Amino acid sequence: MDRPPVPGILIEGHEYSGKSTLARGVADVLRHRGLTVRASHGTLTRDPLVRSLLDDALTVFAGAEHHEFRHPRTWRRFNSRRSAQLVLDTELFRELEPRPGEILVQDRYWLPQYAFNQYFTPAEGYLSEAWIASRVPTFAVQVYLTCEAETRRRRAATRDGAGAKHPLNAFLRRHLDEVAGLDRFTTGLVEHSAQWLVLRSDRLSPQEMTDAVLRRFDARPAARPAEPVAAGAGTERRSTG
Repeated sequence: MDRPPVPGILIEGHEYSGKSTLARGVADVLRHRGLTVRASHGTLTRDPLVRSLLDDALTVFAGAEHHEFRHPRTWRRFNSRRSAQLVLDTELFRELEPRPGEILVQDRYWLPQYAFNQYFTPAEGYLSEAWIASRVPTFAVQVYLTCEAETRRRRAATRDGAGAKHPLNAFLRRHLDEVAGLDRFTTGLVEHSAQWLVLRSDRLSPQEMTDAVLRRFDARPAARPAEPVAAGAGTERRSTG
């Protein structure tokens, strides 16, 4: 193994599965323990080109809210751009030296996009299994959240006043019943893997999910437990190796 697991927690799931709520809960508890936590959403790095590529991918769905769920051209355009962004983000992240003592809580990374690719455009081969095996960093704890369509609809309804976060979110909000099938497909990709903890966010409270994730985190194989680090210790730097 050329790189140890990322000292942190990856939380994946499709729209309205409860990712952000769980990420906040986990990060809050770890900070309360006196640990240094970096919370990140969507991308592993803050590189401007990575952000630009992500924004470009999301704009594919601008004005596409009324397209059918499996609209081939729309998904091909989005998946190609988003996959390219993930490849760059991953390579830049691998060049970074970890900050000593820092725990990364990552709210969404690669799994939903891999599912999009396999579900909507499998023939194109975006984000191959070989790429995942050789380049995607494994986190100490990896979580996938799933829930029933009715729960997604209820959560979406409570956020109607806030509007969609971005064009893809607006598109998926209009197709929550179809998202249920995508969610079942994605669950099937990871539910039998020892590397993933699959949780039902419609059957567990946020506190119960936080407790389950932290039990897995605390039980992870490690040379020594994470220790509190003074604020600001360590700087982001590139590896020369």
